[in-house]
Amino acid sequence: MTRILESPKVKRIVAGAAALGVVASVTALTAPPASATVTSIAIAPASTLGTHRYGTTCSYTVTVTVDDDSQTVYFFEEGQGPSGFAEAKPSGGVAKATWTPSSTKITYLYAVQPNASAQIRQPVDVGTGINLGSACVAT
Repeated sequence: MTRILESPKVKRIVAGAAALGVVASVTALTAPPASATVTSIAIAPASTLGTHRYGTTCSYTVTVTVDDDSQTVYFFEEGQGPSGFAEAKPSGGVAKATWTPSSTKITYLYAVQPNASAQIRQPVDVGTGINLGSACVAT
């Protein structure tokens, strides 16, 4: 014959554990959805003629990959703020924008989605550009 001993202390521990499980379940159900994140950024063409990689007056395609197609991607230069130079709706995990450097003082390009846990940045080396149509000279 098996006897089950129940003490008030054991009942309180079991009741507390059950209540904790309910709270954890409710928290999991009401937790906000995971935030969208830009996972990579690339700029093409990757280089120009001259001493700098990018030049003012010249245009480049900025391509980012994301893990959430439902959130708009905002592109901006360092110091520009999240209003940026462009915004794009991703498709197939990719968003693209055209960038023409506004200044030679820029050292980073950023891409971010709303409520993202992080933003991603790409270092850039911008010089004074001379747009030759099919090429760019950046000095």
